[in-house]
Amino acid sequence: MSRDLKNQLLIFTTLFVALFIDTYLFPSNFQILKPTFVLLTLIYWNMALPDRIGITAAFSFGIFVDLIEGSLLGLHGILFILITYVCQRFFYQFRVSPLWQQSFILFFLFFLYKQVFALDFTNSNPELTNFSDSYFFMNSFLFALFSSFIWSPLFLILRYFRRRWVKT
Repeated sequence: MSRDLKNQLLIFTTLFVALFIDTYLFPSNFQILKPTFVLLTLIYWNMALPDRIGITAAFSFGIFVDLIEGSLLGLHGILFILITYVCQRFFYQFRVSPLWQQSFILFFLFFLYKQVFALDFTNSNPELTNFSDSYFFMNSFLFALFSSFIWSPLFLILRYFRRRWVKT
């Protein structure tokens, strides 16, 4: 097996493990606030090896998340593409920042990510949350806060994995 194929396989294995964690390891009452490990893993790989993982993988895993969560097909895919693009566009600036600053930047990205779900794209429920709903706003804030707190340990775990197994 060639080194490039092995590296791609290892990267996609981490993404599938993150998808498994997102899907099965959290109780149902924690689903609103749980961090999106797939997106955090995509951000890491875009920052660490931007030439190995890209827009196609982001869209594919976004579609997987849509299918698992039952949300509007393509919504997570488009959001993953936008966040992946931002991370790839500014990965030189993002990469050299300390972890606390990366977490701070990711807090705002994840807050905006969650706020998109306040829009009722299917117009199925007029009583559904909107931007002025304080409960949804607080859930978005806590989601972004938990995601930014999870970033540092996840970053260190994935960096150890990359240095140990992924040969560049």
